[in-house]
Amino acid sequence: MFSNCPISIAQLPDIEQVEFAPLDHHATTEARLSTFLFLLPFSLLVGIGLFFLQKVSVEVAIGLSSLLIMINLYVFWFVGLAVKRTGIALREHDFLLKKGVFWQKVIIVPFNRVQHIETHRNPIERKLALSSLKLFTAGGMGADLEINGLNIERASQIRQFILKQEHADE
Repeated sequence: MFSNCPISIAQLPDIEQVEFAPLDHHATTEARLSTFLFLLPFSLLVGIGLFFLQKVSVEVAIGLSSLLIMINLYVFWFVGLAVKRTGIALREHDFLLKKGVFWQKVIIVPFNRVQHIETHRNPIERKLALSSLKLFTAGGMGADLEINGLNIERASQIRQFILKQEHADE
């Protein structure tokens, strides 16, 4: 017979008690380099272009270039803070990712929902001995969870642990 008994809110596990481990110490460097490889050339082109436009005064070009520099410095700071506030945790039945600076969220992926796991390394990650881990779950169209900034050994260990947990449920 089907039953659906109520559960008291007091009985629910407290997510605040989970200890999240930080990413690798090179994760901030990787995130900043990846961001600036995209952002900096654009900023330089805009800044240089402003000086060569004949309809823009030198004062306006300097002001806009200064604004671009300020934006880049803000992004540099913000990316570092975002990586610092990212954490991961493995529990008996699930994997947790905590991230966010202003709007913080915790993503929980139960092991029994994981279809497959990928590790990948971009050129910057290879240089810094880092790896990224992607978890794909049943019914998902893409990666449901992606963690950048893990050292190679840690990413491999997490991948093997999750694979063992998947097969333990069978």
